[in-house]
Amino acid sequence: MNICFYISDYGYGHASRSIAIIRKLLSEYKDVKIYIKNSGAFDYIRSSLPHDNIEVVKSDNDIGVIFRENSISVDKEQTRGMLIEWIKSWDEYIKIEKQFCESRRIDLILSDITPQAFIVANELGIPGIAISNFSWHYIFFNLFGNIPVVEQIKGAYMLADLALVLPFNEGLDAIKKQKKVGLVSREITMEKYDLRRSMGISDNELLVYMGVGMSIDPSFMSNIKKLDIPDLKLLVQHNVCLPFKNVVRIPDRETETQNYINMCDLVVSKTGYSTASEAIRAKIPIFFIKRDGFKEDELVGDAIEKMGVGRFISERSFLECEWRHELGNLDKYILNFDNMDDRFRSDGTEEIIGEIRKYYKEWYLL
Repeated sequence: MNICFYISDYGYGHASRSIAIIRKLLSEYKDVKIYIKNSGAFDYIRSSLPHDNIEVVKSDNDIGVIFRENSISVDKEQTRGMLIEWIKSWDEYIKIEKQFCESRRIDLILSDITPQAFIVANELGIPGIAISNFSWHYIFFNLFGNIPVVEQIKGAYMLADLALVLPFNEGLDAIKKQKKVGLVSREITMEKYDLRRSMGISDNELLVYMGVGMSIDPSFMSNIKKLDIPDLKLLVQHNVCLPFKNVVRIPDRETETQNYINMCDLVVSKTGYSTASEAIRAKIPIFFIKRDGFKEDELVGDAIEKMGVGRFISERSFLECEWRHELGNLDKYILNFDNMDDRFRSDGTEEIIGEIRKYYKEWYLL
């Protein structure tokens, strides 16, 4: 079976969960060939999946939103302009991707969650399966309403044959056939306390991950109030510079960041599916900042609050480090991890592979 997997270029969250799915695919099928299309996380994907049966091909698939300078609020004017230009590029993109898929004899298209991929699959007469908790139609509709370019995105999603719906989901109403699956996260591959000791973090120190992901300028972190608390260290991305003595950086070019989330005592971050799923797997409480104008944040953060494993905090609370007052009371969140819905505790990668196998067989037997 030859698969073409389109991964959204926006941030690393789509890539990290797709990597988990691809690893599971490769572990179960030795004769599958997977072509991965992406540009935003190209090096990250290629470094994470060094396998003879994988070819990562650079492709500008889609867009996200633009944030205001030094802010976590969406710049609607700039985002609208970028959206219009992206839609204009679709015809040429679809032409190129059809040629690519035909030349590689692609049998199945997977997409998280590039919409044009379903037009390609439809025109080639092969199955197109969506894997996501949200669509770009959902994001842009909530920003701009029912304008023509947003309707065009919806039309592309309507051509998907099946949606495998991850937790923290919206309705994905454009896709008629759906199957809800469990949480997807990369496997933890390093022992927590071994990694802490290798990073110079003692067992009695508290470690808090503070992150803003790849979609927000890391300079936003420069506004953080100095936080000098005994026995507290802050874990940050490799490209974040904070003039504090208690800062530990994730090494540059490290791809298995789920191991670093696992060694923390608290996650304080911009809202994101990948961060949420990896923290839940590790049973780490989560304090999320809600980005103004990015609707997915409500899907993830509201569920976190409902389950009692974390909560939303304001941008000011993040920068002023007001969350520090809860460091002695994290047990109230930790206790709730055992009471989560089964969907958040099951292995979504295993379920997804099973659903792909089932649908693929049904399609080609028809």
